[in-house]
Amino acid sequence: MDTEGIALVVDEPIAGHFYWVLQKQDGVDCRPVDAAEGPMPTYGAAMMAGIAALQRRTDQKRSPQGTVPVVNAYRRSEPDHGPQTLH
Repeated sequence: MDTEGIALVVDEPIAGHFYWVLQKQDGVDCRPVDAAEGPMPTYGAAMMAGIAALQRRTDQKRSPQGTVPVVNAYRRSEPDHGPQTLH
């Protein structure tokens, strides 16, 4: 997975207000490339929202014109025993 050296940081500048920030190393400094629009109530919520933002960024880079690829969510309930033969 190519994330271009982007790090996810969760910050709590005020007690109980958690923000996620995606940062990219720019020489010796880090610069923000994306951030939460508002505070999250917990560290975990901020971390999950940051992970989702990082995943969207990765998906946009992988697909043409920034569209998100369609994933087939169908899952078989029985084990896969290879191709089935029609009789």
